[in-house]
Amino acid sequence: MNNETLLSVLILVVCVQQTGADQLSVCSRHLHRPQHEYHLTKECTASNMRTVASSNATELESCVRLAATKNAFAFTYANFNEGTVSTLSSTCNVFDCPEFHPFLLTANASVYDYYSMYSKPLPSVNYTCAPGLGVFELVTNHLNYSNAMVACEDVGGHLANVVSDSRTSFLSALVSSDLKNKTINNRKAFVGLFFENDFVTITGEPLSCLPFRAWAPSHPKSGRPKKECVVLTGNRYWETEDCSKKFPYICELVPDGPLSLVERYCAPINNIKRRKNCILRNHKQFEQIEQTKQQCNGIINTNKSVAINDNN
Repeated sequence: MNNETLLSVLILVVCVQQTGADQLSVCSRHLHRPQHEYHLTKECTASNMRTVASSNATELESCVRLAATKNAFAFTYANFNEGTVSTLSSTCNVFDCPEFHPFLLTANASVYDYYSMYSKPLPSVNYTCAPGLGVFELVTNHLNYSNAMVACEDVGGHLANVVSDSRTSFLSALVSSDLKNKTINNRKAFVGLFFENDFVTITGEPLSCLPFRAWAPSHPKSGRPKKECVVLTGNRYWETEDCSKKFPYICELVPDGPLSLVERYCAPINNIKRRKNCILRNHKQFEQIEQTKQQCNGIINTNKSVAINDNN
Protein backbone atom coordinates (compact mmCIF):
# COMPACT_ATOMS: atom_id res chain seq x y z
CA MET A 1 0.00 0.00 0.00
CA ASN A 2 1.55 3.32 -1.07
CA ASN A 3 1.44 6.51 1.01
CA GLU A 4 -1.38 8.04 -1.04
CA THR A 5 -3.62 4.98 -0.60
CA LEU A 6 -2.83 4.81 3.12
CA LEU A 7 -3.76 8.49 3.52
CA SER A 8 -7.11 7.89 1.75
CA VAL A 9 -7.90 4.96 4.07
CA LEU A 10 -7.06 7.03 7.17
CA ILE A 11 -9.26 9.90 5.97
CA LEU A 12 -12.13 7.44 5.35
CA VAL A 13 -11.77 5.94 8.86
CA VAL A 14 -11.77 9.41 10.45
CA CYS A 15 -14.83 10.44 8.45
CA VAL A 16 -16.73 7.29 9.43
CA GLN A 17 -15.83 7.81 13.09
CA GLN A 18 -16.88 11.45 12.93
CA THR A 19 -20.17 10.57 11.21
CA GLY A 20 -20.84 7.95 13.88
CA ALA A 21 -20.04 10.42 16.65
CA ASP A 22 -22.32 13.05 15.10
CA GLN A 23 -25.14 10.50 14.81
CA LEU A 24 -24.70 9.46 18.46
CA SER A 25 -24.80 13.13 19.46
CA VAL A 26 -28.02 13.69 17.51
CA CYS A 27 -29.62 10.57 18.96
CA SER A 28 -28.58 11.26 22.55
CA ARG A 29 -30.49 14.54 22.44
CA HIS A 30 -33.71 12.65 21.76
CA LEU A 31 -33.42 9.36 23.61
CA HIS A 32 -34.47 10.19 27.15
CA ARG A 33 -37.29 8.96 29.34
CA PRO A 34 -39.94 11.54 30.20
CA GLN A 35 -40.22 12.46 33.86
CA HIS A 36 -43.30 11.44 35.81
CA GLU A 37 -45.14 14.59 36.88
CA TYR A 38 -48.34 14.20 38.84
CA HIS A 39 -50.77 17.06 39.34
CA LEU A 40 -53.53 17.56 41.91
CA THR A 41 -56.61 17.13 39.74
CA LYS A 42 -59.52 16.90 42.16
CA GLU A 43 -59.88 16.94 45.93
CA CYS A 44 -62.07 14.51 47.86
CA THR A 45 -62.22 12.01 45.00
CA ALA A 46 -61.66 8.26 44.96
CA SER A 47 -60.91 6.26 41.81
CA ASN A 48 -62.29 3.04 40.36
CA MET A 49 -59.34 2.41 38.06
CA ARG A 50 -57.21 -0.72 38.45
CA THR A 51 -54.95 -0.52 41.51
CA VAL A 52 -51.39 -1.67 40.79
CA ALA A 53 -49.86 -0.76 44.17
CA SER A 54 -50.80 0.67 47.56
CA SER A 55 -49.07 1.67 50.78
CA ASN A 56 -49.54 3.47 54.07
CA ALA A 57 -47.41 6.43 53.00
CA THR A 58 -47.21 9.20 55.57
CA GLU A 59 -45.94 11.76 53.05
CA LEU A 60 -47.17 12.72 49.60
CA GLU A 61 -43.62 12.37 48.21
CA SER A 62 -43.56 8.69 49.16
CA CYS A 63 -46.78 8.09 47.23
CA VAL A 64 -45.35 9.95 44.22
CA ARG A 65 -42.23 7.75 44.27
CA LEU A 66 -44.32 4.58 44.45
CA ALA A 67 -46.43 5.69 41.48
CA ALA A 68 -43.31 6.53 39.45
CA THR A 69 -41.67 3.16 40.13
CA LYS A 70 -44.82 1.44 38.83
CA ASN A 71 -44.87 3.69 35.74
CA ALA A 72 -48.41 4.59 36.80
CA PHE A 73 -50.50 7.42 35.42
CA ALA A 74 -52.44 8.37 38.56
CA PHE A 75 -52.84 7.88 42.31
CA THR A 76 -54.97 8.94 45.27
CA TYR A 77 -53.49 10.08 48.57
CA ALA A 78 -55.18 10.61 51.95
CA ASN A 79 -53.38 13.44 53.69
CA PHE A 80 -54.21 13.17 57.39
CA ASN A 81 -53.20 15.79 59.93
CA GLU A 82 -50.49 14.84 62.38
CA GLY A 83 -51.89 12.82 65.26
CA THR A 84 -55.03 11.75 63.36
CA VAL A 85 -55.79 8.05 63.61
CA SER A 86 -56.50 6.47 60.22
CA THR A 87 -58.71 3.41 59.79
CA LEU A 88 -57.86 3.14 56.08
CA SER A 89 -56.16 0.01 54.76
CA SER A 90 -53.90 2.29 52.68
CA THR A 91 -53.31 6.02 52.38
CA CYS A 92 -51.75 5.76 48.90
CA ASN A 93 -53.40 3.92 46.01
CA VAL A 94 -51.65 3.80 42.62
CA PHE A 95 -53.48 3.29 39.30
CA ASP A 96 -52.10 2.20 35.94
CA CYS A 97 -54.55 4.44 34.04
CA PRO A 98 -56.07 7.87 34.67
CA GLU A 99 -59.74 8.43 35.38
CA PHE A 100 -61.85 9.74 32.55
CA HIS A 101 -63.72 13.02 32.57
CA PRO A 102 -67.34 12.18 33.51
CA PHE A 103 -66.34 10.07 36.52
CA LEU A 104 -64.35 12.90 38.08
CA LEU A 105 -67.29 15.26 37.77
CA THR A 106 -69.68 12.94 39.58
CA ALA A 107 -67.34 11.26 42.09
CA ASN A 108 -68.56 11.06 45.68
CA ALA A 109 -66.80 12.85 48.50
CA SER A 110 -63.77 10.93 49.73
CA VAL A 111 -60.87 11.35 52.15
CA TYR A 112 -58.53 10.99 49.17
CA ASP A 113 -57.19 13.61 46.77
CA TYR A 114 -56.73 12.50 43.18
CA TYR A 115 -53.44 13.16 41.33
CA SER A 116 -52.85 12.45 37.64
CA MET A 117 -50.25 12.92 34.91
CA TYR A 118 -53.22 13.76 32.67
CA SER A 119 -54.85 16.82 34.20
CA LYS A 120 -54.74 19.34 31.39
CA PRO A 121 -56.91 18.43 29.62
CA LEU A 122 -58.74 15.68 31.45
CA PRO A 123 -59.07 12.53 29.31
CA SER A 124 -62.56 12.08 27.89
CA VAL A 125 -64.45 8.80 27.49
CA ASN A 126 -63.35 8.72 23.83
CA TYR A 127 -59.76 7.94 24.87
CA THR A 128 -58.26 4.50 25.43
CA CYS A 129 -55.52 3.95 28.00
CA ALA A 130 -52.54 1.69 27.33
CA PRO A 131 -50.91 1.12 30.75
CA GLY A 132 -47.33 2.31 30.74
CA LEU A 133 -47.63 3.69 27.20
CA GLY A 134 -50.13 6.52 27.09
CA VAL A 135 -53.68 7.66 26.43
CA PHE A 136 -54.94 7.53 22.84
CA GLU A 137 -57.97 8.27 20.68
CA LEU A 138 -58.63 6.93 17.21
CA VAL A 139 -60.66 9.56 15.36
CA THR A 140 -62.70 8.06 12.51
CA ASN A 141 -63.20 11.44 10.81
CA HIS A 142 -61.01 11.48 7.66
CA LEU A 143 -58.45 14.31 7.42
CA ASN A 144 -55.22 14.91 5.52
CA TYR A 145 -52.01 14.72 7.53
CA SER A 146 -51.53 18.42 8.32
CA ASN A 147 -55.16 18.84 9.40
CA ALA A 148 -54.92 15.69 11.53
CA MET A 149 -51.85 17.17 13.25
CA VAL A 150 -53.75 20.39 14.03
CA ALA A 151 -56.82 18.47 15.24
CA CYS A 152 -54.71 16.50 17.75
CA GLU A 153 -52.97 19.67 18.96
CA ASP A 154 -56.34 21.37 19.48
CA VAL A 155 -57.34 18.72 22.03
CA GLY A 156 -54.03 18.82 23.92
CA GLY A 157 -52.07 16.12 22.13
CA HIS A 158 -50.25 15.11 18.97
CA LEU A 159 -50.41 12.30 16.44
CA ALA A 160 -49.51 9.04 18.17
CA ASN A 161 -45.91 7.87 18.32
CA VAL A 162 -45.73 4.25 17.10
CA VAL A 163 -41.99 3.57 17.17
CA SER A 164 -41.88 0.62 19.55
CA ASP A 165 -43.14 -2.95 19.43
CA SER A 166 -45.63 -2.38 22.26
CA ARG A 167 -47.00 0.85 20.75
CA THR A 168 -47.38 -0.60 17.26
CA SER A 169 -49.10 -3.71 18.63
CA PHE A 170 -51.53 -1.83 20.89
CA LEU A 171 -52.44 0.88 18.39
CA SER A 172 -52.76 -1.59 15.52
CA ALA A 173 -55.31 -3.52 17.59
CA LEU A 174 -57.12 -0.21 18.18
CA VAL A 175 -57.20 0.44 14.41
CA SER A 176 -58.51 -3.05 13.72
CA SER A 177 -61.21 -2.73 16.39
CA ASP A 178 -62.40 0.84 15.78
CA LEU A 179 -62.37 0.50 11.97
CA LYS A 180 -63.88 -2.99 11.85
CA ASN A 181 -66.67 -1.73 9.56
CA LYS A 182 -64.03 -1.21 6.83
CA THR A 183 -62.43 -3.90 4.71
CA ILE A 184 -59.12 -5.27 6.06
CA ASN A 185 -57.07 -3.39 3.44
CA ASN A 186 -58.73 -0.08 4.39
CA ARG A 187 -58.16 -0.28 8.12
CA LYS A 188 -55.51 2.43 8.29
CA ALA A 189 -54.92 5.58 10.34
CA PHE A 190 -52.36 8.40 10.24
CA VAL A 191 -49.77 8.30 13.05
CA GLY A 192 -46.88 10.48 14.19
CA LEU A 193 -44.22 9.41 11.70
CA PHE A 194 -43.38 11.24 8.47
CA PHE A 195 -40.58 11.85 5.98
CA GLU A 196 -38.60 15.10 6.13
CA ASN A 197 -35.14 14.41 4.68
CA ASP A 198 -35.39 11.30 6.86
CA PHE A 199 -38.23 9.63 8.75
CA VAL A 200 -38.87 11.42 12.04
CA THR A 201 -41.44 10.98 14.79
CA ILE A 202 -43.96 13.66 15.62
CA THR A 203 -41.82 14.66 18.62
CA GLY A 204 -38.67 15.01 16.52
CA GLU A 205 -36.77 11.74 17.07
CA PRO A 206 -35.02 10.53 13.88
CA LEU A 207 -36.15 7.01 13.06
CA SER A 208 -32.49 6.19 12.42
CA CYS A 209 -31.90 6.60 16.17
CA LEU A 210 -34.53 4.02 17.08
CA PRO A 211 -34.16 0.24 16.69
CA PHE A 212 -37.77 -0.76 15.95
CA ARG A 213 -39.32 -1.02 12.47
CA ALA A 214 -42.68 -2.36 11.28
CA TRP A 215 -42.66 -1.54 7.57
CA ALA A 216 -45.08 -3.42 5.35
CA PRO A 217 -43.58 -5.29 2.38
CA SER A 218 -42.45 -2.79 -0.34
CA HIS A 219 -42.59 0.08 2.18
CA PRO A 220 -41.32 2.70 2.58
CA LYS A 221 -41.82 3.59 -1.07
CA SER A 222 -38.60 4.41 -2.88
CA GLY A 223 -38.19 7.66 -4.84
CA ARG A 224 -41.15 9.18 -3.02
CA PRO A 225 -42.01 12.75 -3.99
CA LYS A 226 -45.35 12.67 -2.14
CA LYS A 227 -45.60 9.37 -0.26
CA GLU A 228 -44.06 10.77 2.90
CA CYS A 229 -46.58 10.29 5.71
CA VAL A 230 -47.14 7.07 7.62
CA VAL A 231 -50.34 5.17 8.34
CA LEU A 232 -50.65 2.27 10.76
CA THR A 233 -52.63 -0.70 9.48
CA GLY A 234 -54.89 -3.08 11.35
CA ASN A 235 -52.44 -5.92 10.71
CA ARG A 236 -49.53 -4.25 12.53
CA TYR A 237 -47.70 -2.64 9.61
CA TRP A 238 -46.47 0.86 8.81
CA GLU A 239 -47.18 2.08 5.28
CA THR A 240 -46.22 5.32 3.51
CA GLU A 241 -49.03 7.34 1.96
CA ASP A 242 -49.50 10.67 0.22
CA CYS A 243 -49.88 13.29 2.97
CA SER A 244 -52.70 14.96 1.05
CA LYS A 245 -54.87 11.83 1.24
CA LYS A 246 -57.49 11.67 3.95
CA PHE A 247 -57.49 8.95 6.61
CA PRO A 248 -58.67 8.43 10.18
CA TYR A 249 -55.95 9.35 12.66
CA ILE A 250 -54.75 8.48 16.16
CA CYS A 251 -54.18 11.23 18.72
CA GLU A 252 -51.97 10.74 21.76
CA LEU A 253 -52.83 12.90 24.77
CA VAL A 254 -49.80 14.76 26.13
CA PRO A 255 -49.36 14.52 29.93
CA ASP A 256 -49.79 18.02 31.35
CA GLY A 257 -51.05 20.07 34.27
CA PRO A 258 -51.90 21.40 36.71
CA LEU A 259 -55.22 22.99 35.96
CA SER A 260 -55.54 26.61 37.03
CA LEU A 261 -58.51 27.60 39.21
CA VAL A 262 -60.48 28.86 36.22
CA GLU A 263 -59.66 25.74 34.17
CA ARG A 264 -60.91 23.52 36.99
CA TYR A 265 -64.08 25.64 37.22
CA CYS A 266 -64.74 25.22 33.47
CA ALA A 267 -63.64 21.56 33.26
CA PRO A 268 -67.21 20.13 33.47
CA ILE A 269 -68.00 21.65 30.04
CA ASN A 270 -67.45 18.91 27.47
CA ASN A 271 -67.62 21.10 24.36
CA ILE A 272 -64.09 22.36 23.65
CA LYS A 273 -65.15 25.75 22.22
CA ARG A 274 -67.58 26.45 25.08
CA ARG A 275 -64.96 25.42 27.65
CA LYS A 276 -62.41 27.83 26.12
CA ASN A 277 -65.02 30.61 26.15
CA CYS A 278 -65.75 29.85 29.80
CA ILE A 279 -62.04 30.20 30.63
CA LEU A 280 -61.75 33.50 28.74
CA ARG A 281 -64.94 34.86 30.31
CA ASN A 282 -63.97 34.01 33.90
CA HIS A 283 -60.20 34.47 33.70
CA LYS A 284 -60.04 37.93 35.30
CA GLN A 285 -62.35 36.98 38.16
CA PHE A 286 -60.26 33.94 39.09
CA GLU A 287 -57.05 35.92 38.64
CA GLN A 288 -58.32 38.37 41.29
CA ILE A 289 -59.21 35.45 43.60
CA GLU A 290 -55.68 34.05 43.21
CA GLN A 291 -54.09 37.44 43.88
CA THR A 292 -56.21 37.90 47.03
CA LYS A 293 -55.23 34.41 48.20
CA GLN A 294 -51.53 35.17 47.68
CA GLN A 295 -51.86 38.49 49.55
CA CYS A 296 -53.56 36.72 52.48
CA ASN A 297 -50.82 34.07 52.57
CA GLY A 298 -48.22 36.84 52.55
CA ILE A 299 -49.87 38.59 55.51
CA ILE A 300 -50.16 35.30 57.44
CA ASN A 301 -46.51 34.44 56.83
CA THR A 302 -45.45 37.96 57.86
CA ASN A 303 -47.47 37.71 61.09
CA LYS A 304 -45.95 34.30 61.82
CA SER A 305 -42.47 35.74 61.34
CA VAL A 306 -43.24 38.64 63.67
CA ALA A 307 -44.63 36.29 66.31
CA ILE A 308 -41.52 34.10 66.15
CA ASN A 309 -39.26 37.14 66.49
CA ASP A 310 -41.29 38.43 69.46
CA ASN A 311 -41.02 35.06 71.20
CA ASN A 312 -37.27 35.11 70.72
